[in-house]
Amino acid sequence: MKLSILLLFFAITQVNAEKVFSQTITASFEKAELRTVLNAIEKKGKVRFIYNYDLSLLSRKVDFSVKNASITEALNKLLDNSGLQYRQMGSNLIVISPGYPTDPEPPTRATVTGVVTDNNSQPLMGVSVSVKASTLGTVTDENGRYTLNIPSGNAVLLFSIVGFAPQEQALSGKSVLNVTLTAISINLNEVVVVGYGTQKKASVTGAIASVPMNEISDMPVANVATALQGKISGVVIQQNSGSPGRTPAIKVRGFGSISAGTGPLIVVDGNIVPASVFGLLDAEEIDKIDVLKDASSAAIYGSRGANGVILVTTKKGVSGKPRLGLNMYTGFQQVTNKIPLMNSQEFAAFAKEAANNAYLDNVPGASVDDPNSVRPSNYLRYRYPRGDLFDWFNFDDPAKVAALPYYDFQDLIFRTAPISNYQFSASGGSDNVRYAVSAGYLTQKGIIKRSAMDRYTLRANVDLKAAPKLTIGMNINPSYRITDEVRSDGHWSENGIINAALTAMPLAPIYNENGGYSSQTALAALYNYPGITNPVANITEYNSKFHQLNLLSSAYAEYQFLPNLKYRVSGNAIIYSNRRNVFTTSKMPLNQQLPPTAATGYAFTEQSLSWLVNQVLTYKTSLWKHHNLEVLAGMESNKLQYQSSQGNGGTFANDIVQTLNAAGQPLSVTSQITENATVSYFARIDYNYKTKYLLKLSVRRDGSSIFGPDKRFGTFPAASIGWRLTEEPFLYALPAVSELKLRASYGLSGNNSFNNYYPYVGGVGSTNYAFSDNLVTGLAMNSLGNTGLSWERNQQLDLGMDIGLFKNRLTITVDYYDRITRDLLLSVNVPTLTGFGSAFKNMGKMNNKGFEFGVSSYNLTGAFTWNTSANLSFNRNKVLALGPTGDPILSGSGVGETNKTMIGEPIGSFFGYKAIGVFRDAADLAAHPHDNTSRPGDVKYADVNGDKVLDAKDRTIIGNNQPDFIYGINNSFSYKNIDLAVSLQGTQGGQILNLSRRFFNNQEGGGNNLAIVLDRWRSPENPGNGTEPRANARTTGNNNAVSSRWVEDGSYLRIQNISLGYKLSKAAANRLGLQSLRFYASAQNLHTWSNYMNYNPEVSNYEGPLTGGVDYGSYPLAKTVTFGINIGF
Repeated sequence: MKLSILLLFFAITQVNAEKVFSQTITASFEKAELRTVLNAIEKKGKVRFIYNYDLSLLSRKVDFSVKNASITEALNKLLDNSGLQYRQMGSNLIVISPGYPTDPEPPTRATVTGVVTDNNSQPLMGVSVSVKASTLGTVTDENGRYTLNIPSGNAVLLFSIVGFAPQEQALSGKSVLNVTLTAISINLNEVVVVGYGTQKKASVTGAIASVPMNEISDMPVANVATALQGKISGVVIQQNSGSPGRTPAIKVRGFGSISAGTGPLIVVDGNIVPASVFGLLDAEEIDKIDVLKDASSAAIYGSRGANGVILVTTKKGVSGKPRLGLNMYTGFQQVTNKIPLMNSQEFAAFAKEAANNAYLDNVPGASVDDPNSVRPSNYLRYRYPRGDLFDWFNFDDPAKVAALPYYDFQDLIFRTAPISNYQFSASGGSDNVRYAVSAGYLTQKGIIKRSAMDRYTLRANVDLKAAPKLTIGMNINPSYRITDEVRSDGHWSENGIINAALTAMPLAPIYNENGGYSSQTALAALYNYPGITNPVANITEYNSKFHQLNLLSSAYAEYQFLPNLKYRVSGNAIIYSNRRNVFTTSKMPLNQQLPPTAATGYAFTEQSLSWLVNQVLTYKTSLWKHHNLEVLAGMESNKLQYQSSQGNGGTFANDIVQTLNAAGQPLSVTSQITENATVSYFARIDYNYKTKYLLKLSVRRDGSSIFGPDKRFGTFPAASIGWRLTEEPFLYALPAVSELKLRASYGLSGNNSFNNYYPYVGGVGSTNYAFSDNLVTGLAMNSLGNTGLSWERNQQLDLGMDIGLFKNRLTITVDYYDRITRDLLLSVNVPTLTGFGSAFKNMGKMNNKGFEFGVSSYNLTGAFTWNTSANLSFNRNKVLALGPTGDPILSGSGVGETNKTMIGEPIGSFFGYKAIGVFRDAADLAAHPHDNTSRPGDVKYADVNGDKVLDAKDRTIIGNNQPDFIYGINNSFSYKNIDLAVSLQGTQGGQILNLSRRFFNNQEGGGNNLAIVLDRWRSPENPGNGTEPRANARTTGNNNAVSSRWVEDGSYLRIQNISLGYKLSKAAANRLGLQSLRFYASAQNLHTWSNYMNYNPEVSNYEGPLTGGVDYGSYPLAKTVTFGINIGF
């Protein structure tokens, strides 16, 4: 709830004012600063002072002593002859401002008036307005208005109020001065969202982080999750792909599972939604985002909160006249960087050298001058172009080499792509009805040609005071998305566009003489070159379109039985539908085959319906004045129904009719139907004594149909405590310390997010049986069930500290956590007598531990403001147990075994040979174990086990994708009506397995390579840079095996966003018939500092826990520049 609403409430409801001001206090100080005494009165009595912390009068030393005096008596005595006055603004709010001078007023005075508002153009009551270096001052009324008589029209006014950054403004002769104050996120009265309720920030005992939406509203992102990157400690937002519509991977405090889900639970307005639905929200629709990171905060969600919880609160209507808003931006996107490759002339020399080296290695008496006709025909890679296929295709003729065509395939697949977003909102209401409506349209073309997304969203919510004790409300949020997909990722032989563009010969023709598509295939046969597909054709002749519909609807009713007892019932339903149609035309060149080729088609549909109902009873009371208690109990049930079907066919009659009924080959059709349900019971107790000693206890019991009848229920308790030391008398003498709170929590949570909906049931599939002389189709078990399967369980300890200094102008948050996941669901070997090789069991154990630091400061205030927030997070992951024997898990990603999960190492570590350079000469080769085909110039691998033999046993852990630490730095500046925000984000440590380089850095000469191969080994006298092996068409020495040669540092620092805005003054906007008008420009992913030799250091084509951090041609990120306007009507 915004401070302005609180202040208005206090101003018009003087319910307990007399009681508060008549309470007695006892205090005694000698030579203490006046502000120190005020802090003591504030903490001893139930009052809150509002004043400018920088007032010089507050530094005056005083002797002060009262005994059993009322608040009024104490203030009268303290402020007598101090130059300060006080004014009551509500039941417990007191404004301290400079008093009026007793000397006669100057003969000439000026009057200044104005309105003080917040960022949303709402008036602020109770703002202290004072003249700098004087005792003149006043406060704003309930409409945010003020009037002040001043001795000079050139004075400087100071504006301050709790919860907002103070500001200085020079009058410069003006008689009207309107000011907008910026809300700060460190007010202890700020309300944060917790599970099934809200709580004041001062009372929070768990690790909960909040994201101010003003920090991300200008970011031109298609998915709001992307904008959270670098804003929250302990939360990794990983942009694995820049493809339009792609949802980033989100992890809270590391990987929490091997076989189950690792992403956090996402709750929008109390409704549990998939990450894809969260991604459909526009930042303009969101009021705030809170993240529950520790077990005590998330345990109330039981089996769903094991990996953290993201709570999203959308904007609601407020009482008053209708408020209309329009936010629009448009701009362009470009690929962030290009990969440096060889040109045609460099490639020709490289390919010739590769063929000659292979020929000399394997044919005794061979000479580089031997013509192709002499070179063995069964080793065609010994040959290279000499004009024997096409006259222009001759690597021996310098003139022909100089005239070779050059195609920059990166320029041919990438484009400058437009992006535009339009968001309209309307809100308002009365004391009994409040409403908010928004509609949005986002259109985004991808930086790879043809890729695109169009998204349509609508959100409407209404809250109705149906009776004095009954409030009801509903929300509906449909969205529709159309996505054009391209095959960016994967092996070039599977039409992966990125790897094909980077690997294709730079001289390979795009079109043939008749205008149809050609490819490297046209040049490959005679020389046995790989038939790398034409990336341009792969874009144009591959049609893949998604149509996705999401409908989220919810409703609630809340009845206030007693002033401190309420009952709330709510329910939601999510309807999801997705339709995908794919068609590859006959014009597509394939590996070793030119058009026309066989056209193929594919169709896929899926639908799901999920519903959830919860009931919550909340009782809140205060006992014996200082004991505050809130008790919550409830139950929840939900069900998911899902079905899908798919089919494919080939040999279409033409490329015009692209539906499966036109396929000439028989269709292959499959379908699936699944459903699951859960039921839950939960309770929570929140207690505090004087908001000084804090205690929270919670428990949840979940039952899931995923597990066997005897293992369906799990119980997940949690507890947390807090101690606000600033409420203790011994800290009153430290006025600079405005908040100091120690926190500790411990709790259990569960995980049932398995891809297999029924892991406890044995699977069945179709098979053939022989009856007499006939084969008939029947069913047979194809997997072994386990009725003993149960929840994966997380136990987490969190120790934290919150520090606020100088009236919370500087805040620091520190957390240490230790999280152990037990009963990991693993596939383990079973006795062969069962007829199966493996089955699922709860056998594994894993640990994540780390530190989180957050800092927020308001560095400069006044006409020029500068605010900073920063965060730093460390996480260490370690596998503690795997199955009954502890055997490691080997997993692969595209090229066989690339990752290994083993006890004592991080999950999904890279696994392969350890490259230690290049054999310099024959002596170096003889001194080290090597493959029997190795030659000088080949890659040298470490003999890890020391047995003097290089074989598969020498493969070892060669890195992992988990960074040493992640960080974010955010700065915001403002001067008068101009604002600037700069966000930096990055990671340090962590590696990437760049398997794409096995194509465009393999030194084989069958396709283009990185420009760094120009510094390759050529001879013992010319060894190059020592890491790039020789060119060799018949790779020897296992040069391209999975090894540390492909492992690269994933560290990077990125300018995530820069936003510059200009807001018209309120008077100027009003003259245009508007409430507000702001223009802004924004740049996203502007620049990245990284040594990674591909497009995106965040990449991971295989985002499962066992295979993370592998680059296999991922869609690059885009640099986005937009220009926007924000209008308030």
